[in-house]
Amino acid sequence: MAEVELQQIGNYAITELLRMSSTSNFYLGTYRKKNMLIKKLTIPLTAPEDKVAFLARTKQLTKLRDRSIVAIMDSGFAGDYGYIVMEPPSGDPLSERIKPGSMLDPVSAKTYFSPLAIALHNAHLRKIIHGNLQPASILVDAQGAPLLNDFALTPPTSLSSQIKLEDEDAAIPYMAPEHLQGQPDYASDQYALAIMLYEWLCGQRPYASSEREQLLHDQQHSPLPSLRTHNTKVSELTEQVILQALALKPEQRFPHMQAFATAYLNALLGLAIKPTITTNTTTTTTTTTTPTSPRSSKKASPSKVALERALDELEQQATQEQEEPAPTTPTALATPTIKPKRKKKVAAPSLKNAIQLQSPESPSTHSEEQQEAVHKVSETDAQVSAPAYTPGDTNHTVDEEKIKNFITADMQDDEIGDEQATITNNSKLAIRVEEDLRQGGILSQSLPGYEERPAQIEMATLVSQAINRHVPAIIEAATGTGKSLAYLVPVVRSGQVAIISTANKALQEQLYYKDIPFVQKHIKHFDAALVKGVNNYICLDRVEAERVTWQFHTQNKEFQRFYDFLNDPEALLDFSGDFETLGFHLPADIRGKVATDSDQCAWTKCSFFEECFVHQMRDRAERAQVIVVNHTLLLLDAAIGGFLLPERDMIILDEAHHLEEEATRSFTITITSAQILTLLAQRMLKDHSQMSLQDDTMRAAQVLWSRLEQMVMPSFKGRTNLDAPVEEGLRLATKLSDLTDSLRRQRPKDLPDKEGQLYDKLLKRAQNLSENVRTVFSVADSSKFVYYAERAEAGSRSNSVQASAAPLDVTTWLKERLFDKCNVISTSATLATVSPRASRTEEKGPNFSYFRRRIGLDPEERSDVMERILPLTFDYESNALLYLPRHLPAPAYGEGAEDYMTDIAREMYRLVKRSRGRAFLLFSSRRMLDYAYDLMAPHLDYPLLKQGDATRIELTRRFRAEEGAVLFGLKSFWEGVDIAGDALSLVVIDKLPFDPPDDPVHEARVAQMKAAGENWFGTYVLPQAVLRLKQGIGRLLRSRADRGVMAILDTRLHTKGYGRMVIDALPPARRTSNIQDVTRFFAEEE
Repeated sequence: MAEVELQQIGNYAITELLRMSSTSNFYLGTYRKKNMLIKKLTIPLTAPEDKVAFLARTKQLTKLRDRSIVAIMDSGFAGDYGYIVMEPPSGDPLSERIKPGSMLDPVSAKTYFSPLAIALHNAHLRKIIHGNLQPASILVDAQGAPLLNDFALTPPTSLSSQIKLEDEDAAIPYMAPEHLQGQPDYASDQYALAIMLYEWLCGQRPYASSEREQLLHDQQHSPLPSLRTHNTKVSELTEQVILQALALKPEQRFPHMQAFATAYLNALLGLAIKPTITTNTTTTTTTTTTPTSPRSSKKASPSKVALERALDELEQQATQEQEEPAPTTPTALATPTIKPKRKKKVAAPSLKNAIQLQSPESPSTHSEEQQEAVHKVSETDAQVSAPAYTPGDTNHTVDEEKIKNFITADMQDDEIGDEQATITNNSKLAIRVEEDLRQGGILSQSLPGYEERPAQIEMATLVSQAINRHVPAIIEAATGTGKSLAYLVPVVRSGQVAIISTANKALQEQLYYKDIPFVQKHIKHFDAALVKGVNNYICLDRVEAERVTWQFHTQNKEFQRFYDFLNDPEALLDFSGDFETLGFHLPADIRGKVATDSDQCAWTKCSFFEECFVHQMRDRAERAQVIVVNHTLLLLDAAIGGFLLPERDMIILDEAHHLEEEATRSFTITITSAQILTLLAQRMLKDHSQMSLQDDTMRAAQVLWSRLEQMVMPSFKGRTNLDAPVEEGLRLATKLSDLTDSLRRQRPKDLPDKEGQLYDKLLKRAQNLSENVRTVFSVADSSKFVYYAERAEAGSRSNSVQASAAPLDVTTWLKERLFDKCNVISTSATLATVSPRASRTEEKGPNFSYFRRRIGLDPEERSDVMERILPLTFDYESNALLYLPRHLPAPAYGEGAEDYMTDIAREMYRLVKRSRGRAFLLFSSRRMLDYAYDLMAPHLDYPLLKQGDATRIELTRRFRAEEGAVLFGLKSFWEGVDIAGDALSLVVIDKLPFDPPDDPVHEARVAQMKAAGENWFGTYVLPQAVLRLKQGIGRLLRSRADRGVMAILDTRLHTKGYGRMVIDALPPARRTSNIQDVTRFFAEEE
C-alpha cells in the first residue's frame, strides 16, 4: 500500500491510501471508530455549477439502498475536490471470479445477472442511471453475491462537457450507441449489462473494439454475432432475450430492467416467447434490418419515455423486496422493492416492441412426473442451482428437465413471493394485511396471547384500498382500535413512502419509539425517521461558541456534563441530537443557548455541517420509508411547497381533528416585543447599521407597546380586537424597514462564507419582521383576517401584550397546498359529528360533513373520498354509564353565574363521593375551575390535583400514582391523556364545550357566516362542540376491562332542539338522569 499523504478528508481521518486512478484516489479512513472507504476526485471542480451538480448527484446516490449496491454514506468537498464515503465492501472484483475468456452456462450466469438487474431496476425507479457499468464496477462478496459499485459521478448533461469524473477507457467497450454519443439513459444500463452477460456466456464481447468511434461504427454496421456459435448451452430463447437487450435503438430494448430479467428467467425455464422486434443480426430467427443512423441529439430519448410510462404500470403490480442476504445459488428471480414515482399517475401505453410471453400451461396439463418434479424442487434446489463449478468451468450443466419444471403455471402468476414481500396490487395488499392481523397470522404466531381486533382489520383493509386507489380516506377509529398498527402495516407492506403526522411531539415520540419498533420487529423491517422542528436539536456550533465566550464549562456543572457528553464518542454513537434523548435534564437557560436556531444557522457554510444533528436528521428522513412529523411541521412544509420534508407517496394524518385549529395557529402572524428586542440585540446589526436608526426603532417599539397596554387594559379578558389601523404599529414597521435598508447598504464585501450567510439571514429576518408588523397593524383585509391584541397569557398581568392577525378561512389553503398535492388518509377517535342537514340520508346521524368542509374535502366537490366510522372496540353498554341530570340550572352569566357555579360544584361533589375519588373534573373556563375547587377542596379527603399547580405531565404522573386522586382540569386534559385501569372511574364535564363567544377567531368566523346567511350554529359551532365533547368523555374507557361513569352537567341536552343530536353522537352507554343509578353502578364494584 502507498503511504498516506492526506491526514484528513472532511470529518474522516485517513489511515491508508488504497489505490490511485487517473480520476480519483481511494483511501481507508475512520470516523467515530468506524472504518470508511473514501473516494476522492483528483479532478478539481472550480465552477459553482459543477459543485452543485456533483452534490446533487451524490445526494441521489446516498438514497440508494439495495442489498446488491455498495451504499454511499456521505459526500462533500475538500477544497475543490469532491469525495464520497462508503462502508468498506468486503469482496473481490468480478474478474477474480470470472476469468477472461472463460464461459458460464446460462443458469450459472444468472447468479450474477439477476441481482444486478434488480439493483439497476431499483436505481432506475429512483431516476438514477448507473452510467459506468463494466466488470470493474462489480464486486463479489464472500458468499458469491454480486455488488454494484462505481456509479458515474458525472450527472448526464449536468457538468461541463470537458469534465469527466470517471476513467471511461474501461467502460467504453460496454457502452450503448447512445451512450457513446453522449446521451446515456436507462436503456444504456440495460445494454451494458447485456454486453457483460454476453461476455460471461461466450468468453468474449460481441464487438472487440475499445475505441469509441470504431465501436460505434461496429454497432451500427456490423451484425451481432450469435451467442450459440460460441456456447452451445445457450438456447434460442435465451439468445433471443439477450439480443433484444442489445438492440441498436433504445426503444427496441426491454421497457425496463425488470422486464429484461424476467424474460431471461423465462427463457431459462423454456417458456415460449413470441418475438415482436427486429434486430441488427443475421444469425438468429429474427429478421434483419438496415442499421439506422444515430439519434439526433435534439430529440428526447424514446427509451426514457418508455421507461417512465412502464414504471407507472409497474406501480400497479405486486413486487417483492429483497431483505435476506444475497443467495449464493441461482434461484428464481426475486422481484425488487418498487419505490413508486411521486408523480400523478398516467396510463401506461402498450409496449409494442417488448417480447410477449405466451401463457404457460395450466397445472392440470402437467404430467404426473412433471408435477412430482415440481414438488421435489425444495429438496433438490441446491442441486438444481448451486454453482458447483470453478470460474471458467464450461462443463457445468443443470438438467434441462429440472429447469423446465422448476416453476408451475400457478407459481408463474405469483408475484408476491415470500412473507417479506412488498405488495402494491390492490387485492393482494388488502389480503396480505388482513392475514398479518388475523388470528393465525404473523403477529399471533410471534405474540403469545394475541387477540385479533375486527375494527383494526377493517381499518387496515380500508387504508390498503385507499393506498392502491390513490384516493383520500377519512376513518374514525375509537380508542382501543389500534389505529397506529392499522395504518402502519398497510404502509409498510405497500413499499410506498409515507409521512405520518401527529398532533404534537409527545404523540410523535410514542409512535416512533413504541409502535414503529413493534412493526419493524414483528411485521417487516423498514427505515423510519423522527423529524421535529430544528430548535429541538443541539447546535454544535452554538455549543462551541458558548464554551469559548461564556465559559459555561468552568462555571456551570450542568453545562460541563452536557459538554462532556458531546465529546464522548461512545455516547454519540446512537444519539440523534434531540434534547429529549439526552438521558438527563438540561436547564432551560442552557438549552436556549445551544439549541439550533434557523436564523443563526450557516448550514453548509458551518464548520460543523458534516456532524450537524439537523443535517443528519434530514438525511435519515430522505432515506426513510416512514417519516414521523407533527402537524405544525407538515403545514410548514406545505406552505413552502413541500421542500422541507422528503418526497412522499401519501400522508397519514393521525389526530386529524386538530388540522384546522393547527393550520389557523400556524398561519397566524403574531408580533411580540421580544421579537423586536432580539433583533436589535444582534451583533451584526449593531455593527453594520446606522446607530440612530437602532435608537429610533427601539423608541417606536416602546411607544407601540404602551399603546397596546392601554387598548387591552379595559378588557376583562385581556384581549381586544383591532378594528382600525394602529398608527404606532405602522411607524414601527417603517423604522424596521429603514433599519433593514441600512443593514443592506453597510454589508461588508469581504465577509467569510459563514458570516456572509448569517448576515444574509439577518437581513431576511429584519425584512420579514418589518413586513409582519405592517401586516398586523395595517388591519388591511378584515375579510380574510381577524386582528387582535391580547396578553401572552390571558389574565397574567406580568406578561407583555402581543398582537396577531389570524386567518379566518384555511379551507382553501389546505385544499390547494395539502389535499390536492398528495393522497391524504385522515384518522382520529373523533372526526364524525352532528349535521344540520338531516334531510340528507348520508348525513343522518354522526358523519364527516363538518370535518370535510373545514379542511377542503367538501362532499359536493370530492366524491372519491372513502369514509368509515369503525365499530367501537369497548363494551360501553356493559361497562359505562352516561349521567345526564335534568334538575340543574342552565349555564348562566352575569348575576346568576355564582348560583349556577355553586350548583354545578355541588353535583360534582356528589359524584366524586360516589366514585370514591378517581375522577377527572373537566371545565370549560378557568373561572369555573377555580370556583369549584375552592368550594369542594375543604370537603374532600382525596388527593386533589389542580391544573396550573404543576405541569401537565407531572399532574398526570401524580394522578396515576396517588390512589383516589381527583383532577381539576381545563382544555389540555380533554384529550391526549391515557389513564387506564381503576385509577380513573369518573369523568365529569361541566357544560357543552362551545368556543367562548368573544374568542377573536371564533367571533369573526361566526360574524362572517351570519353575514352570508349561513346556519352558523348548526354547521360550525355545534359540530365543533360535539367533537370536543367526544374527546372529553373519551378519557374514561381506555382498555377492555375499564368501567366507569361519564357525566355531562348541561341541561340544555334536554331542553334544546339540538340536544338529541348531541346525545345520539355519543358512545352507546346506558343513559340515566337519576343519580341513584350512579350510586348503584359504583356499588357493583364493591
